[in-house]
Amino acid sequence: MKTFKKMTALFSFLGAINITHSALAAETPVSEQPDYSETQWRTFYGEKPVDYRPEFWVTYYGSEEQEACYVPDAVSLANGSPIRKKIYKQFIAEETDSHQNYTIRYPNKFKLNGCVYSSGGGQFYMEEKSDDPRLNQEPYTKKTQIDRISLIRGSSIVAISLIGDHRLENFNRSKTYVNKPSYNIFCYKKNSDSFFKINNNPLLLKRINCFSSSLENGIQKVFVNNSYISYTIDFWKQHPDINLNLRLSNKTYCDKDDFCEKHNLPKLDDEFFNHQNSEELYQKGDN
Repeated sequence: MKTFKKMTALFSFLGAINITHSALAAETPVSEQPDYSETQWRTFYGEKPVDYRPEFWVTYYGSEEQEACYVPDAVSLANGSPIRKKIYKQFIAEETDSHQNYTIRYPNKFKLNGCVYSSGGGQFYMEEKSDDPRLNQEPYTKKTQIDRISLIRGSSIVAISLIGDHRLENFNRSKTYVNKPSYNIFCYKKNSDSFFKINNNPLLLKRINCFSSSLENGIQKVFVNNSYISYTIDFWKQHPDINLNLRLSNKTYCDKDDFCEKHNLPKLDDEFFNHQNSEELYQKGDN
């Protein structure tokens, strides 16, 4: 009975939603549909693992200049200022070429009910495909929930932020990628223990983590495990198509000595993430 209760608690939160590029209209009142007449449509595209599907998560904020973009009769508890409306959406990749390539197309802004909503970046995510019925239970919470990756591998690949043009020089000197239109990204499978236990055995977590590293004008650039890449606002507007190629490891790794020894898995080290190894892993894999 105890085991049953633990399993019920573990999976009761799980759910799945099928949101496509038409999802914006699905939550819209019948009286008005989103107006895309002045929007810039943006695209992520590239190669990907056959058994995985990328997504892009975006939070749109209403314009500061429009009264219709504020929540009626509501103010922030922190400073008493009016609260702008926001809309969160997930855009799931369309697959081509026997699931080896993908495209994600999404609007940079749109008008709805008298308010212009716009985005300043977002979160690029990838998850393993699965028909496991436990992924379709209500209520749905977060795809990054720790218990979900006991069933399938998934990860936030990279966060994308926009910066002012005046910050470009500083970012050029830092390790953060800035204004790069194309990436080769290597993702590796990683297993680890969780604090959650069933029958006194730690729950096995099945993750994917991704990284890219290269020399850009003599400076080593790198993102690892969901760090940021940045774009100046002007570059972002002029380059609506960003190429993100994704490859997945053949091996499964670990990062703790006792776990690696117990499960006979290779351990990750600092050399794994250097810029020389990054491109070679993407091109040749880790057979």
